[in-house]
Amino acid sequence: MSRIYGDTDGKRALYEALTRYNYFPNQRANVGELPPSITTRQYTPEIAEELAAVADVGDRRGGGYDLVEYKATRYNNVPRVLGLIHPKSYALLAKCIHDNWNILQSVTGNDNSIVKPELHEEDKRLMVMNYEEPMAKVSRSHQKGFAKRFRVQADIANCFNSIYSHAIPWAAVGIPQAKAQKNDRQAWFNQLDMYQRKTKRNETQGIPIGSATSSVVVELILGCVDKILNDKGYEFYRYIDDYTCYCDSDEEAQRFLQDLGDELATYKLTLNLKKTIVEDLPSGVEDTWVLELRGALPSRLQNAGENEPKLTATEVLTFINRAIEVNKLTPDGSVLKYAVSLVLSHLDDNAAFWLIEPLLNLAWHFPVLLPLLDLILTNEQIDPANYRTQLIEIIRVNADKRRSDGMAWPLHSLLRAGAIVEDELAEKVIASKDCVSICLLLEMGVHEQKVVAFVNSWLQLASDYDKDNYWLLLYQLYFKGVLGIFPSKVT
Repeated sequence: MSRIYGDTDGKRALYEALTRYNYFPNQRANVGELPPSITTRQYTPEIAEELAAVADVGDRRGGGYDLVEYKATRYNNVPRVLGLIHPKSYALLAKCIHDNWNILQSVTGNDNSIVKPELHEEDKRLMVMNYEEPMAKVSRSHQKGFAKRFRVQADIANCFNSIYSHAIPWAAVGIPQAKAQKNDRQAWFNQLDMYQRKTKRNETQGIPIGSATSSVVVELILGCVDKILNDKGYEFYRYIDDYTCYCDSDEEAQRFLQDLGDELATYKLTLNLKKTIVEDLPSGVEDTWVLELRGALPSRLQNAGENEPKLTATEVLTFINRAIEVNKLTPDGSVLKYAVSLVLSHLDDNAAFWLIEPLLNLAWHFPVLLPLLDLILTNEQIDPANYRTQLIEIIRVNADKRRSDGMAWPLHSLLRAGAIVEDELAEKVIASKDCVSICLLLEMGVHEQKVVAFVNSWLQLASDYDKDNYWLLLYQLYFKGVLGIFPSKVT
């Protein structure tokens, strides 16, 4: 159940969504990108208002702030760098979006966008991204593809990292007005540009991945692209930065790609040519590996009701083994993550228990599975300490590879179990210099001195930006009374 903002209550809900619920990367439907122990629930709109009211001084006025990087691996183990934005710069940006929502709320009404900002009442988030319901995707494909001969699939190259901040005013009020008022610092659209830049050292290229503010900005810009394409009569939809268009002819398909490329270029964006496909219709709506995985499930789950028998341990292990083989043949698909997600809500108690060990083995190779592992342990009330040896080994290998999620999720699981890690592994985590993982290590309570020694080794000579890269850790140390320096003086 969701609703679009508009009334007074909606404005308050918007502010809370931007601050308390969608500040840190937390846009996945069932499992967040960050472990649940890393939360911003206490970062209320009131705190954001107070922070925004504090004047920037010195280099901060022009140079802005830096952020904490969180390297989340994908299905191919290539990291995607998410951003934990500095609370001061985020306060300015979130307040600007909130204060001008009467104009910006147009991003909620784009019928061509499948994932757009809207209030999700069940968890109070503004942005939620998930695997789309299969039948919804199939139905939309048939509706838009009726009597069409070709389907175009196109992807924006490195979308969030390619956003040009000055394109924000262009999208907000149009290029002529934006350029005519480019020196008007009081114009709301120039302030939105400025506050967005402040989140990344005043850089004009790229915006942090993960926060709802970034999604609002992307929807604002791509909404302008969508409007032009829609006005030209194309039948298309967009899932974040992926376009799908249905065309009467190959010539129309080529025109769509040309028009899409031209409109993206207006905002300094480009197409990813490697992911641009024109295919004849009829053609399957979903990838072959998705169909194969669904076909490998017991038939009773295709339209499972509440009374259908849950999956047994044998059925689940057989299905996971099949998914492993499909994964070997599909290097460009999130096979294993999708496979585990398919069965999560259909496990009997015995199956859930027997799934943990194979999932631990797979997670050693593919850290992207760790959030799902933690979800099973939590839902089934299974003590993570029972798997301490495996979790520690996963932390060890990912510390060497500098993978944030590969360390943070098992540390979170062990922390929840009241378990600790030995000195040697703690030193490995600290040597990785990963802020979030070191914060979780700190919470274990036995490695404080190691963490403080690490911070003191660079704190006095560090630049403001260097300190920003660890603002979360510095705040936690101050909050615990360990560091003894107020965060605003070190960041």
